Amino acid sequence: MKKFMFRNIAKLVVTSILLSSMAGIVGAAPVVRQGSGANTAALQAIVDQFRSDLGGNNNGVGGSFTSGRREINWDGVPDAFSEPNLMPLDFFNVNSPRGVIFNSIEDESGAALNQFSVSATTASGTAVRFGNINAGYSSIFTTFSAQRLFTMKNAHMMEVNFVIPGTSIPATVSGFGAVFADVDSATSGDRTLIRVYGPDGRQLSGASAPVQNNGLSFVGISFNAGERIARVVIESGNTPLGAANTDGTGGVDVVAMDDFIYGEPRASQFHSGDFDGDGITDSTVFRPSTGTWFTLNSGSNTVSIENFGLNGDIPVDGDFDGDQRADLCIFRPSNGTWFFKRSSNGSTLGAFFGQTGDKPVAGDYDKDGKTDIAIWRPSNGNYFVLRSSDNFTTFFGYGFGAAGDIPVQGGAQ
Repeated sequence: MKKFMFRNIAKLVVTSILLSSMAGIVGAAPVVRQGSGANTAALQAIVDQFRSDLGGNNNGVGGSFTSGRREINWDGVPDAFSEPNLMPLDFFNVNSPRGVIFNSIEDESGAALNQFSVSATTASGTAVRFGNINAGYSSIFTTFSAQRLFTMKNAHMMEVNFVIPGTSIPATVSGFGAVFADVDSATSGDRTLIRVYGPDGRQLSGASAPVQNNGLSFVGISFNAGERIARVVIESGNTPLGAANTDGTGGVDVVAMDDFIYGEPRASQFHSGDFDGDGITDSTVFRPSTGTWFTLNSGSNTVSIENFGLNGDIPVDGDFDGDQRADLCIFRPSNGTWFFKRSSNGSTLGAFFGQTGDKPVAGDYDKDGKTDIAIWRPSNGNYFVLRSSDNFTTFFGYGFGAAGDIPVQGGAQ
């Protein structure tokens, strides 16, 4: 044991240099985008900037993808689920799967919770922009997208929870933004705002929508260095839409919503071999002769091909950067070297940890939600673990097993 520790001090110094760039990815500052204007054209630039923050394409309906975003503009909701009818709270996970489920937070009028409404179109014969609820709403609300707006009924607060589209698998996103119509108040307690929360329930950030009377406002929050959003709370004005709730009377600020824009939902917990983040293991093979990885992505039913490694390397399963997706990783037994490619940003990192004959047994040994570099030494039945929780700068070891045993982690190698 002592012999191992001393002969690897130099290797750990190299490791700390190679992996030092991992420091600081936790608790990163959010990117907040806020803007307002009289119409769509005046708001377009800030919305497009937020789309750029999220990156990739609008992935539309269904499937699961390694990058990109989802958008909801309400215009595709059928008349059967729009005013004067209610829209199901899981419409955008069941009827039009985009990985969100809505819930009301409060019940201000004694009516039922979890009732959501989309405004009517001109062709439906029902007054547009919630004019059927209050005749004045049609003139104070404007739309960012073509026709429809969105609101919760009997409440002005709601939450958005994320799942892998079309499933019940909990998910997280890299950012969330929303367009609001007719934001009148910037007063604390009456502001229109969004708050975002991590998988552990901790509030990550919050931001308010700028005031724009009879116009449009946007607020979006995103993260680009590791934080993930599991839940969003929206406060829309200070009063629910209602026949007796006239905007501007007695301090009333009624606000409707338009487009929701958010990052591609990824599983909130890592599943072994899940390269596309949809919570399902992907069929993957490593071809030693060429160092090529072939992955059948379960979310999109597409094949990814990537070169990473050399003949003689051993492929290793794990999520070393904590983004809930498997990273390409190999252990080179000829010299005890590890290399892994972060799925979060594409960077490649390496570490010297182990020696010829060691077996890779990577796993989360320090309970930080990230895979640790680890080896099992068949000659003496010792485990050695390089901790991800301190950016791979310290390790520990312990004996468990005997010569001839096969470790369950990586036992097929």
